[in-house]
Amino acid sequence: MPVMQDDDVLLTFKEAMNYLRVSRSTLYRLMWSGQLTGHKVGSTWRFYRGDLRACVGRETPTPVAKLQAKLQSRLSAQNSQNQNATTAHNS
Repeated sequence: MPVMQDDDVLLTFKEAMNYLRVSRSTLYRLMWSGQLTGHKVGSTWRFYRGDLRACVGRETPTPVAKLQAKLQSRLSAQNSQNQNATTAHNS
C-alpha cells in the first residue's frame, strides 16, 4: 500500500482558509484568478496542501502593476501607429 505524503492530503475549504490565514472571499479570489487550484469533490471544494504552499510562494502582479503594464502597452502601440502615420504622410 502506497504511503501518503503530507502534500497528498486534501484539505477542506475551511482548513485551507486557516492554513493560509485568509478570509473566505480571499480564498475564492485566489481560485478565480488562477493562483490557486481547487478541486470540487461532490458539492465541496478541496485543496492539496502542496497547492496551498505553491500559491503562497507565487508572486503575482498587484492590480496597480497590471494597470501600469496595460497602459504602457497601449502607449507603445499608439506611438507606433503615430510613427507609421507620420512616415506615410511624409512620403
